[in-house]
Amino acid sequence: MRFSKILKIILFVIFDLLIFVFCGIYMMGYDDFYNESQGEYFSFSSMKTEYKMVWGFYNFWIVLNCLLLFYIIYRVYRKVTLK
Repeated sequence: MRFSKILKIILFVIFDLLIFVFCGIYMMGYDDFYNESQGEYFSFSSMKTEYKMVWGFYNFWIVLNCLLLFYIIYRVYRKVTLK
């Protein structure tokens, strides 16, 4: 593999992890200001709109990561079986 391809993969992994870190840190605000009178912990009724959006994006990002992982596994499987 070329150095530039390895560098792109490393940068992509770092970017991916930064997205997870951002979502986790942002959701800490929900933990800090959670009020039991607003509903059960982590229910949509107890979340502000901004936390709902981050939670939805977090789940969407997990689905994208799973799809990418399946695609990579498929590509490796095809390479191995064609040899």
